[in-house]
Amino acid sequence: MRTRQTDILPLVSVVVTVYDRIQFLRNALQGVLEQTFRSFEIIVTDDSNKSEIKSICNSFRQGDIHYRANSSPLGVALNLRTAISQAKRKYIAILNDDDVWEPEFLELLVTPLIDSPERVLAFSDHWIILEDGQIDVDRTDENTALYRRNTLQEGEIHDWERLAVLDHAIPLAVAGVFPKNAINWDLLVGDVAGAYDFWLSCLLASTRRPVYYIPRCLSKYRVHGLMETARKTADKGEAMVFIYGRLIEMNLFPPLKEPLQRRYRDALFGCGKDYLLFDRLSEARQYFLRSLKTSPNAKALAGLLLTCLPKRFRMSCISSQRMLHRRFAFWNRWGRARTSRQ
Repeated sequence: MRTRQTDILPLVSVVVTVYDRIQFLRNALQGVLEQTFRSFEIIVTDDSNKSEIKSICNSFRQGDIHYRANSSPLGVALNLRTAISQAKRKYIAILNDDDVWEPEFLELLVTPLIDSPERVLAFSDHWIILEDGQIDVDRTDENTALYRRNTLQEGEIHDWERLAVLDHAIPLAVAGVFPKNAINWDLLVGDVAGAYDFWLSCLLASTRRPVYYIPRCLSKYRVHGLMETARKTADKGEAMVFIYGRLIEMNLFPPLKEPLQRRYRDALFGCGKDYLLFDRLSEARQYFLRSLKTSPNAKALAGLLLTCLPKRFRMSCISSQRMLHRRFAFWNRWGRARTSRQ
């Protein structure tokens, strides 16, 4: 299957998001420039306005690379939206500066969109790689099973709202291509922060248009100490609180109203737990109370009670709970990986 190319204007705007890091960017850009599909432009959008990042972009003599920087940081979601507002091409592909595409990534994902303009997204599976670029096969299998992509066959999927909204199965910022006009970009606000890919997947799912899935690992998601998902802050969970709240408020998925309410309740609890871990008791209480108000649940009640205990006893309880959670998570991941291979 070969993609029809165009010699007039690029079909795809590849938006590479970057903030401060420089150690992986050259590898990410080289992976784009080595694509078998040649009809693209690259927009590197730098939220740190760092001269070293600009120098890396300028060092490439081949390819259509446009560097842009924000005079002051906008945050990951608004940095992306600003860059996409300047993208003039039909399709959008997002690439984080620490990830890498396989050479056929664009060719295989753009073709289904060209063949059927009704499709709102084409996506694939992806590898998990370590900081040095080595593929971690076990973690890749675990990840595929965790997000239920191991249950999908190649081809067009019509009823994929649950896959996107509840299973988080769409790796949009790692392995997806979609039409730019499929999304109302005014809805990409700063509150969604690093969860922007999940939010965009939900907006695409709300169109009720079909998607196309390719069950191959066409990109590489790098796991390392400086990645955004490894960053620990008290307010990190607020993005998911915002997203679930907006999905309920906008009533985009009426059949999913009850599970969305439960996800919203759990997101509120998760945010309260994060504030509790950072010893910010006032904010923790507010989120636990909001979780209880959404739906009575033992976890939020226990969290609320913890905020009333002396700090030493409170931290002892939290440490014991985290140890049990790690043990449960290990056996849960092991079971999913074993099942995926059977």
